[in-house]
Amino acid sequence: MLLNGVNPRLATTIRIAGLVLIGWSVAGSKHHPATHGRGLAAAACLAACAICWTTWTVLSTRERREVTPDLYGLAVVGGLLAGAVPDSAAAAFVFVAAAAAASRVELARTVPVLAAGVLALAASVLVYHGNALALLAYTLGFAGAALAASNRRQTHLRAEQAELLLAQTQRSHEEQLRAARLQESTRIAREIHDVLAHTLAGLTIQLEATGALLEQGAEREVIMARVQRAHTLAKDGLEETRRAVGALRGDQVSACARIESLVEDYRATADAPAELTVDGDRGRLAGPTGTTVLRIVQEALTNVRKHAPGARVSVAVHAGSRPGEELLVRVEDRVSAAVAARLPDGLAASGGSYGLQGMRERAQLLGGSLQAGATGQGWCVELRLPAPGAAGASGESGP
Repeated sequence: MLLNGVNPRLATTIRIAGLVLIGWSVAGSKHHPATHGRGLAAAACLAACAICWTTWTVLSTRERREVTPDLYGLAVVGGLLAGAVPDSAAAAFVFVAAAAAASRVELARTVPVLAAGVLALAASVLVYHGNALALLAYTLGFAGAALAASNRRQTHLRAEQAELLLAQTQRSHEEQLRAARLQESTRIAREIHDVLAHTLAGLTIQLEATGALLEQGAEREVIMARVQRAHTLAKDGLEETRRAVGALRGDQVSACARIESLVEDYRATADAPAELTVDGDRGRLAGPTGTTVLRIVQEALTNVRKHAPGARVSVAVHAGSRPGEELLVRVEDRVSAAVAARLPDGLAASGGSYGLQGMRERAQLLGGSLQAGATGQGWCVELRLPAPGAAGASGESGP
């Protein structure tokens, strides 16, 4: 409490000036310090107070959280001096000791310092036949000084706690913003991967087929048909990119129609059979759920193109119809021995497993799960999502 908010050098100067003024008042009193009798007691007490005051001044340059011996000494000898020289400002030593202790520790821990000062003053008043009323007044004054210092200490602590809480809140808000930015970046990365992987895989297959036809000397019409198909894929890729941007902006996606288009596109580009089965309540394939189903089917078909081109594919979407019934999506490919013998290796090395990771992330965002692995004849991707409102999961507003 005492001069805590003041510059340390200025605070030290003020404390030294205070000691000089108190000493001056003692020296000019009726029972001033002398070499015999009551004056000798006053001189000894004043010297002891000066030592304790100086020690308190030095220790106050560092923050303290305990009651140090100099405060006890200042209270005791200050009380003795105040009783011996009642017409001086010697009681200020006890006031300072009480207030300094209360500014460091809880009020309850200040009681011993107050008691020491009051008992010393009472003993001095008793010895020198002082005024009992003055003793009572001083006691109340000491207690008031301690209470005031304790209140200011509590106010200071509450201000520090408020600043700490504010800093923690700001850090928490910054962490939330970083997490939100990371989540949005991940969402955009998934969408970019899904669109580019699907389109570029189809283009790569068409271009490889066109190159093979050129090497074999195929007719112009056949080659142009492949080139036209690659051109169509590029246009479809641009349209898919526009749809992805719209989805990122929150536009709704017609999942069923898009899935049918994906399967039809696979039949045309891969020259392989593909079956599609959709049953249950198609109304469930809307919003984030529909987008997730669409993107996972798209990524699964893209992986078939990359790793097992020409494989037979079956896509089954069971949307569920009963309350609480989960949504199940299964994409499975079957590779014949003839197809397996001519599988390429170039595309299989692309992707870096980001597609599978993205599919799992999409499923987890809706409270579902995704399993992917080899079967006896090929590869299978299985998505399970809880019924709308059944798991309390909340998905993204976009894909």
